[in-house]
Amino acid sequence: MFKSYPRVLLIGLLAATTACFQQPIPEALTLEARVDALFANYSDTSRPGYSIGVVRKGQLVIARGYGAADIETGRGVSPDTAFNLASLSKQFTGAALALEIQHGQLQLVDQLADHWDGLPDFMRGITLGHLVYMSSGLQEYYTLPASKGGWESEDRFNVSDAIHAVFTSGKLQYEPGSRWSYSNINYQLLAVLVARKHQTGFAEHLRSSIFEPLGMTNSWVDAPIDVARVPRATSYVWDEQSSGWRIAPRLSPHYGGSGVFASLRDLAVWDAALYSSNDLGPVFRGIMLSTQRFEHDKVNDAFGLVHGSYRGIKTIWYEGSDYGVSTYMVRLPDRDETVICLANFGQADCGSAAKSVIDVILAMDSIHQ
Repeated sequence: MFKSYPRVLLIGLLAATTACFQQPIPEALTLEARVDALFANYSDTSRPGYSIGVVRKGQLVIARGYGAADIETGRGVSPDTAFNLASLSKQFTGAALALEIQHGQLQLVDQLADHWDGLPDFMRGITLGHLVYMSSGLQEYYTLPASKGGWESEDRFNVSDAIHAVFTSGKLQYEPGSRWSYSNINYQLLAVLVARKHQTGFAEHLRSSIFEPLGMTNSWVDAPIDVARVPRATSYVWDEQSSGWRIAPRLSPHYGGSGVFASLRDLAVWDAALYSSNDLGPVFRGIMLSTQRFEHDKVNDAFGLVHGSYRGIKTIWYEGSDYGVSTYMVRLPDRDETVICLANFGQADCGSAAKSVIDVILAMDSIHQ
């Protein structure tokens, strides 16, 4: 869907554009034009689309919307359109735990059983660190029998159903800490644990502890599901039989591993608070970005984030994929830049889209050197 423009072509296009003016085009304007070119196929509201942002030194320098937030009404995507974040939500669950650690209420070495009455015996060796770093040995809930018949959105399952399925499975896949395996139940358990400690729902806890203090006015945990919250993007899947877009409804109010809705503008606020400002502070940031070594080789996980690299540049990233949803957020810490991609259709491949934006940024750098 996204093609990587050859470096020579990018340089030629940018140089030709700049030559048309007596004064060099401001960098942000040039970048905006280049990003627009990448998403030229989403210039109308006949199909779902993307929200694309570039944050530089804590400032949202690019905030673009392409395609339809809602095809039926023709409402376009804007920087204030809230998207289902899918697994990008995990960093907010991680943030809720990080605040507890910062305030001395919880520690990664704590046994889950010490904070959860009636925990099944087979789970008693699991620590909070095992949950954060995906090393608990717990089976993914949707691989287990479902009390409501299945794990599709239309089955209307919730977090309690997922936890019940894991608790009644009666066994771990492996000894905690000995292996790594991605499993949403880890973050579902963390979300419920933190909410219980505060004697409130997880949605209310994130609102009062993170979203409201930071001024993230168009962010929420969609559990219980609130279809009246607008502006929000409708999610779509392509229907081969009708050769058209079909709504992919969110009917199952699960959270912890997913479930957060947020706009591009709010995610830029979150990014600045985490990395560039003192709103959350260096201690919180240190916890969020911390890694831990276990008996396996995967050591780049953080709190709902992953340390990595792209084209030899350090990154901190995470991605999300759900029914009619694709999301990706990647930080380039050494450059103090972040690229955000949110889409309301499952085939969007936001990972490739965000990397294409990075490629444009890097090509521009070579011109300005």
